[in-house]
Amino acid sequence: MAYEKFKRTAVRIESPALSLVPDGRIVLNAAAGRILIEARVKTVVLLWDEPTHRMALKATSKGDRDGYAVSLGDHSASVRAKSFITHIGWNAPRRETMPATWNQSEKMLEAMLPPGFLKARPSSRGSAKARAET
Repeated sequence: MAYEKFKRTAVRIESPALSLVPDGRIVLNAAAGRILIEARVKTVVLLWDEPTHRMALKATSKGDRDGYAVSLGDHSASVRAKSFITHIGWNAPRRETMPATWNQSEKMLEAMLPPGFLKARPSSRGSAKARAET
């Protein structure tokens, strides 16, 4: 009987990375999870910079009303953030992974999202102005 060698489809990444998943989760790889564990981060606020397509998970206190709990596992961490993903206009048909960087002084994990998966959103100023006029 001849065996066929299975070729891995996923590669272990030793540097921090995050993935946006169509079901509304932000998933961190093991390297990013270890950073959050070492920094004792259990709750984050989600930050978005639309002009640069950058997002960040910034440590916050458990009592922060805008905070999201970080679910920490052995090999990854995740944040349930469907409303955030919808808010930024993320529209990828499958999981997309981006490199992330840890900003120690701000206790913040940052990543740049590929603009090809972001739908154009109406200006928040324009829509607020339109609401104020009605």
